Amino acid sequence: MTKVFYIQVENDTNRITDIITMPFENYQEIQLETPLPPNILAGCYKLMGGSAMYVEAWDKDQKIIDLETELLNTKLAMAELVEQQQADNLNNQLALAEVIESIMGGGTIA
Repeated sequence: MTKVFYIQVENDTNRITDIITMPFENYQEIQLETPLPPNILAGCYKLMGGSAMYVEAWDKDQKIIDLETELLNTKLAMAELVEQQQADNLNNQLALAEVIESIMGGGTIA
């Protein structure tokens, strides 16, 4: 079902910044499907050809989610690198201990 709304938009980008249900100065009349889409009042939509079009780049919530996911993936990768480095250090220490033991025992290194 569509309903008449009145929207305020930024002049340079046509970003929808406010939606109300009664006429107001400098607000444009528009017919929109109800219920209104999520984040339309968060500045994630622009007026294009008389319709409200979603602009993903303007969706701050999605940007935050994407950044948090990227941060988590980076932390996991770093943890794996630290774990690998610790395993490599342990292997190096064991190899060095074997060399020292062989030298102290009068043996040779194979």
